[in-house]
Order: sequence, then structure tokens, then C-alpha cells
Amino acid sequence: MKSIYVGSFNPVTKSHINICKYLLFKEITDYIYLIPVNSNKTNLISIDDRIKMLNLVKKEGMEILNIYDYNEDGLFNYYVLEKIKDCKEFDSIIIGADLLLGLKTFVEYQEILKKYTFFVIERCDININKVINTYYYDYKNSFIIIKEKFEGSSTLAREYLDTLYLEKEVLEYIRENNLYN
Repeated sequence: MKSIYVGSFNPVTKSHINICKYLLFKEITDYIYLIPVNSNKTNLISIDDRIKMLNLVKKEGMEILNIYDYNEDGLFNYYVLEKIKDCKEFDSIIIGADLLLGLKTFVEYQEILKKYTFFVIERCDININKVINTYYYDYKNSFIIIKEKFEGSSTLAREYLDTLYLEKEVLEYIRENNLYN
């Protein structure tokens, strides 16, 4: 099984990479395409910077895709998935619980839920089962909740800018390029 991992990766944190390593090690998936996307988040740096940081820390079994190769506005939606599917093989999508909340706003989200298995990464502040039962009940079998705890978030990483949340190479890149000031 191959997966895509969609997120802002603003910046990529130790947690993001640990999630990938966990899913690969546990053989939940065999290969992961990481796709940094644009969103309505504030303090969002360029896709190019996020891709460069991802490339600094990617591990075996991971590949970085540029959303702009599939969609000129950098947004993720059903049509982007179809374009990616034309050239990359995958059958599951990895998302954080925070993205699960907004999934219903995606164009053709029901089609996405019909076609793909979702690995949802648990976050302590979001009740995933409640979200699924409230918004996606008809598709509840499309979701697999990953209950392993992964500490840290991009928000905390931007706030503290230290190696508690960031790999050394990413922190150096952020400092060298004067990001998140």
C-alpha cells in the first residue's frame, strides 16, 4: 500500500517525520508521498521552502511531491488527487485530525472518501470518532485512526524554533533563510 501525506508542513517537524517512520516501520504503508499544500493558515511560507525542508529530512520510503505540478493555486482537492493518481500509485491518504475537520469543504469530498482509505493521526484536542460520526458517518469505514502519540506541532515549532520540535537541519534552514520572524 502506498500513501500520500497531505499537510502544510509549515515547517516540517520531528512529529511529521516520526509519523512517516512509524507507518513505514509498522508496515501500515509501504511508501509515502509527502505533499505540502497551501491553505488559509497564517504565517505560511512558500511551497519551495517547505519542499526544501522536507528534502532535508526525508527518509527511505518517502518522496516529496510539489502541489504546483498538479494544481496552479497550490490547493489540494479531488481533481488534484486524480492528477496525482495518473502518475503515482497510491490507495490511502494520511492526514492529521485537524485536516479531518475541514475535509467536508473539499470539492467532491464524498468521492475522495469512497475511493481512499484515510489514516487519521490523533491529536489530543480533537475527538476523531465524534468528527467522523457527525460529518462522515456514511463513510466511517474509510477511516483508520492512528492512536500512537506524536508530540509537537508546526505551531509549537514556529513558536519555539528549537530542536525539541525540529530536526537540526530544518532549524538551520529556517535560521539561514530568516523564516518565521
